[in-house]
Amino acid sequence: MEQSVESKTGTRALIETGVFTALYVVVLAVFGQLGALVPILQVLGPLYIPFVCGVPFMLFAARVKTFGQITIMGVLAAALVFLTGQSWVMLVLAAVLAPAADLIAKAGDYRRFTFTLVAYVVFSEMLIGMVVPLFFLRQSFISRIGKRHDSAWVDTLVNLTPPWMFWVMIVMIAVGAVGGAFLGRALTRKHFRPAGLA
Repeated sequence: MEQSVESKTGTRALIETGVFTALYVVVLAVFGQLGALVPILQVLGPLYIPFVCGVPFMLFAARVKTFGQITIMGVLAAALVFLTGQSWVMLVLAAVLAPAADLIAKAGDYRRFTFTLVAYVVFSEMLIGMVVPLFFLRQSFISRIGKRHDSAWVDTLVNLTPPWMFWVMIVMIAVGAVGGAFLGRALTRKHFRPAGLA
């Protein structure tokens, strides 16, 4: 009987992980597409994407009870993003950063906000993999986006992304993730928890 209960709990955890991973990826994809509109949004993506993705992540974190759920979410999300045509670098980073985030959240018993916040910052840094081609495979990246945008659009993006901007984007991700964690916690407390979703 006890084994049956544990099996049901494990199955429910996997289902929840899948659902929130899908939600996270949808939010990531929708807001990530803003970068295709104007170059400046492409540059600011590392700031606002982890900010908005903080909502599904923190809602998910409020339901996590066992080690491995955050790891699965990170690796699965990166795999789905990779399948959309993004760089494989994000998948490699997820394999390292998602378990690290899981361990950090676990250290706070998946309930202490400070630990969850740090975990989300670490988790979010895998997003830098999405812009690696822009800086380290520049010519092939420019050639690829040149098929979808005019030369003025491409030139603006190139001018906005000198090599040092890569390191700035890493910081931007961290800042956006901190803001996203607070936003996610606020919405979870105000709306999702009273509705029984967290």
